[in-house]
Amino acid sequence: MNGLSVLTLLSVKEYQFSSEHFEDKLHRHECVQLLVIKKGLIRVETQTSCSVITEKDGIWIIAGAMHKLTMLKDTSLYSIYVDPFARADFPYKTQVVNISLLMHALMPKLVGIDSHYLPHSIEEWTIELFLNELRSLSDLYAFELPYPKDAEYQEICHYFSENLDYPWSVADFSKRLKVSDRTVTRQFYKQTGLSFVEWLRRKRMQVALELLTSGEPITQVALQVGYDSPSAFTTVFKQRLGFTPRDYVNKVTGKD
Repeated sequence: MNGLSVLTLLSVKEYQFSSEHFEDKLHRHECVQLLVIKKGLIRVETQTSCSVITEKDGIWIIAGAMHKLTMLKDTSLYSIYVDPFARADFPYKTQVVNISLLMHALMPKLVGIDSHYLPHSIEEWTIELFLNELRSLSDLYAFELPYPKDAEYQEICHYFSENLDYPWSVADFSKRLKVSDRTVTRQFYKQTGLSFVEWLRRKRMQVALELLTSGEPITQVALQVGYDSPSAFTTVFKQRLGFTPRDYVNKVTGKD
């Protein structure tokens, strides 16, 4: 190959979405894609799950996975395409991931590097360091929402998701299916790996993050996603995400 390095990292690009709302079409890649959010929020929908990714975090999308992206206004991100065989122990599934401080520092240096870098060059060392960091990506489960496999369960979940201001319960689910609460509880966990209560909490948090990022007031968001008061919403939000809604709004608006 004329003394050039073997292709392992395909490309790193930086994107800025300044429009009110950008929605991509369902598509897939032959390589792995890592999306890292510099600012804003994106939603990634696959055939089996929905994930919300906020500032400084990322999502690892395995090769061949069908997915659709939705970006909110003023979102900027890095898109990294990686050869799935560059390392044997890369993550094996699509997942929201924590991005290390070292990876954040390396990404600006990777933008624009193509496959034609020389052996033992600074470009090769930077890429090798980044690839090694990818092996230790940790999953952020709280931002992932698996879909039920059964069509009836999916339909009910979709309806509940469109009406989050109501205090839905397993009993509401079982009434619609005309089965027992026990059956719903067992089947829901079997299909998603989550209890219905946990699934609904994650959905409320996903929608809350999108609304807060869009500039909706905290009180209005709390009521819209089914909490009786801003204080109840703040308690759950902090327990699950590690920071308060106000902290998040301040970070999004640059006031922290």
